[in-house]
Amino acid sequence: MLLEHAPTSLPLVTIVTICYNAERSICPTIESVIAQDYPNLEYIVIDGGSTDSTPALIREYAEARGSRITWWVSEQDSGVSEAFNKGIARHSGKYIGFLNAGDFFVSEDALSRFFTVLQTSPDADIIYGKARLTFEHAATKLVGSPSLPSHKLPTAHQAIYYHRRIWERFGTFSMNYRYAMDYEHYHRVRHRATWVFSDVVLVERPLTSARNSFGNPARTYREYLRADVHHKNPGIVFNCVKFLRDTVQRRIQRVL
Repeated sequence: MLLEHAPTSLPLVTIVTICYNAERSICPTIESVIAQDYPNLEYIVIDGGSTDSTPALIREYAEARGSRITWWVSEQDSGVSEAFNKGIARHSGKYIGFLNAGDFFVSEDALSRFFTVLQTSPDADIIYGKARLTFEHAATKLVGSPSLPSHKLPTAHQAIYYHRRIWERFGTFSMNYRYAMDYEHYHRVRHRATWVFSDVVLVERPLTSARNSFGNPARTYREYLRADVHHKNPGIVFNCVKFLRDTVQRRIQRVL
């Protein structure tokens, strides 16, 4: 649903939230999207056939008066890549970004401040900003910089927004990757798209072993290495070191 009287100068932005058995984390994510003061917003929620109360919670938000949820579905899928691609297939915005269950915008004006960069770069292929990662024991880390590194994403994927022509030119996320689909896609477009950095902390991403690649970094870096080989990426050296480091650490933990 588009808000009435949205300024025509602001492009339609699509946000996609994917989730599975996320009854404990889906509500803060949806509420942070609903609260955004960015007026020209499309919101898609894709549930992977949850067996808990997640679908009921999404339905409640979708059917509420003035809901910003444009479309949602609850059905089985093969994982994150397929869920992302479902959102891409349904979106109609000029730009699209992904905010997974448990992630949230840092403030109600975060998206509006993020997209002020369009005043100087009105037709960027990809806009990316900063993300705050929160770990256990209240530790935090801020990621995102103007550089485009070879061995990792320039920021968390929750702080990257893609122009719709990106999917038309370079394809969607590969179904051959379960954990590093965004990294593989990054190397398809890294040197072939216009990247614009928005110096704004856009989102917060809580990191727990149950819901993201940080729970098993060796497994994720194995897919990073596969993508590096496929794209002949020199960043493979860095990822080999990280893979070996995390593999050793995991084996030590098992012994202890």
